[in-house]
Amino acid sequence: MRMNLRILILLPCLLLAADAAQASESAAGLWVGEIVLNKVNETVVGVDAANQVVAPDPSVPTPVQYPAHLRIILHVDGTGQVRLLKSVAVLTKGTNQPPDVELVTDPTLYPNYSSIGQRITAVAYDFGDYNAVSILNLVATNAAVAAATGADPTNAAEQVVQTASTNGVAPFSSGYEAFIATPTFLSSADIAAGAAAESLSGADATSLSQSEKIDTANAAALKALTDAQVFAAADGVALNEAPMQGTFAPGSTLTGTLYMGASYPTNPFRHRMNPDHTVGYSITRDLTIHFDSASGTNAFQTVGFGVDRITGTYREEIHGLHKPLGPEQNIGLITEGIITLDRISQVDTLNQ
Repeated sequence: MRMNLRILILLPCLLLAADAAQASESAAGLWVGEIVLNKVNETVVGVDAANQVVAPDPSVPTPVQYPAHLRIILHVDGTGQVRLLKSVAVLTKGTNQPPDVELVTDPTLYPNYSSIGQRITAVAYDFGDYNAVSILNLVATNAAVAAATGADPTNAAEQVVQTASTNGVAPFSSGYEAFIATPTFLSSADIAAGAAAESLSGADATSLSQSEKIDTANAAALKALTDAQVFAAADGVALNEAPMQGTFAPGSTLTGTLYMGASYPTNPFRHRMNPDHTVGYSITRDLTIHFDSASGTNAFQTVGFGVDRITGTYREEIHGLHKPLGPEQNIGLITEGIITLDRISQVDTLNQ
């Protein structure tokens, strides 16, 4: 009887311990941390002590004297999908005590809340919706192929416009869905088709090969869409969250790509007061996070009451800020460093 009583007394504690262990193994929730960039590839050719030209290998980052510190925000939902966030507001809603905590990344939803919350931002990460740009590229490509092969370029381009709601990379953002319904986008088929057909109407076009005709027509269609500010409208479509591929877990790897268009409002090459800098260059950032293996039996380190931590290495390659490097001219600016993330909330949904 005494042993049975002891089991009854310890059972709730054992269940609580099991729940805690299960919670620590799940990565769901909001993770906020810091990246310390302590390596970067060298882009400048120098001269050594022997007066010999030295060209460092641009694919190998080297240590820096003063590291850069960046804040990063990641969210993991109940299915394990990881998203990189620009910012997130931690708000309360409802009359429950303690109140329900909600995570909001869409600023247009702020009026739905009357509580005072806390907003966390990561200023080093800003990105647009590449879906809006890629659908315009597809409009131009279809128009060019049709014009070069004797088909109707307007019908070919219009088909892309009509199926834009299924041609992008799902899930679609609200900004993308709004963009493909605008008159600016709906006019893209006629603009691209007209330019593609016009580019092949001259006598010089008869001497071109099939592939050359496609390239000529495609270049004309892209230029026409750019001149008509259609690409500028696409570049203005912003995302609040960028999906990452991979698993958020010790020993695993996350990858993702961020895109910032040439006409994106915060493109670093643009300057509002300088008419020569109204358009920048498209910038692509390829991110890789490799998490350290778990230590001991815990999936995550415990650094405080209810706070889990995970560490790893961070690598980023940026294309568009500098001319391509390397013999193949395909290497961007590379930075590396260490990343530390703390889970500050176990809420596994956004904007609910």
